[in-house]
Amino acid sequence: MNNIELERLETFKDFEPNNRIQISDESEVGQKLWLCLTFESKENNEPLINQKIQMYHTSSKGEYEPSNPNDESTARLNGEVFTNEKGQVFVQTILPGDYGSSADNRHIHTTVENAKPEAYDIHFKQFTGHMGKNFISGSDQHFLADLRKTDDSTLVTFLTIAVKQPRVERTTTHQKTPNCEWCGAGEAPANISWETSIADESTEEERLILEGTIFEADGKSPAKNVIVYAYHTNAKGRYQKKGNETGNGVRHGYLRAWAKTNHLGNYRFHTIKPAPYPNHVEPAHVHMTLMREDFKEYWINATWFKGDKIITKEMTEKLNRTGGFSNIIELSRNEENIWVGKRDIILNPPKEQ
Repeated sequence: MNNIELERLETFKDFEPNNRIQISDESEVGQKLWLCLTFESKENNEPLINQKIQMYHTSSKGEYEPSNPNDESTARLNGEVFTNEKGQVFVQTILPGDYGSSADNRHIHTTVENAKPEAYDIHFKQFTGHMGKNFISGSDQHFLADLRKTDDSTLVTFLTIAVKQPRVERTTTHQKTPNCEWCGAGEAPANISWETSIADESTEEERLILEGTIFEADGKSPAKNVIVYAYHTNAKGRYQKKGNETGNGVRHGYLRAWAKTNHLGNYRFHTIKPAPYPNHVEPAHVHMTLMREDFKEYWINATWFKGDKIITKEMTEKLNRTGGFSNIIELSRNEENIWVGKRDIILNPPKEQ
């Protein structure tokens, strides 16, 4: 790989968890394969934003091993991921083995939700014979990936998949988004209160109250007038949108809100309990940032929930912005059967921003 390709690869590797997926774990037998994919409309070349992509393939031995013997899509090696604002996803897996009687039948099944058609297959130039290449060149549902190799022999490809008649989020395709992907406190409306709602009570999902006290750097004095920006996924693990989002709402969806701490340093959000991303690479969480007149907006580690089986020791060891207390909070039911969790925070704005 040349330097330009390596730099491009690093960009894909830094994608948000919602836009990347690891189909096979480190214990899977086979050659590592990284797919840097871009999905766009075949009709106008516009990127497919927040598009659900499902993928599955065989093991290195060419076996699907489906959980449902009558449905290959339930293959053991499968997963789903959502495209970012550029229509891109990053996929980590292994090179599938040849399937069936053919010696050059390695491919990854790719489904683009609500497109017409939905099915698109990824084949590999270095593992496809002459007849296969002729077939692929004459099809608009099969794509040939040219493989590169990193210093540690990981296979890498950069591939654009042109999708026919896709579902397009037209209201957000041309929406200019802020350069800062996690920011949002500066978009707070005027006259915000210390208590607010992210999701109103009309939703049928499990309700959640996330509250706490923010302290000054001494860890004792209440910090007033701090803007707390919070956003999270819906009960399906998606950053759901209505189509009229502006600013970073284009990325974060409509499940977001702002609170300003009162004289006691208190904040409170009424919302629903979020779900993990569909690819289950990160625990269910609520993102939070802080800002006040005397310091710029900064992020803290997302709020996780005690008992989430996705949380590992390795994950907790990497946390470095917990806000002075653990970011893993315990939830309990109140008298109205609503989940309630408390997260206190000590202000610690980064010195260099």
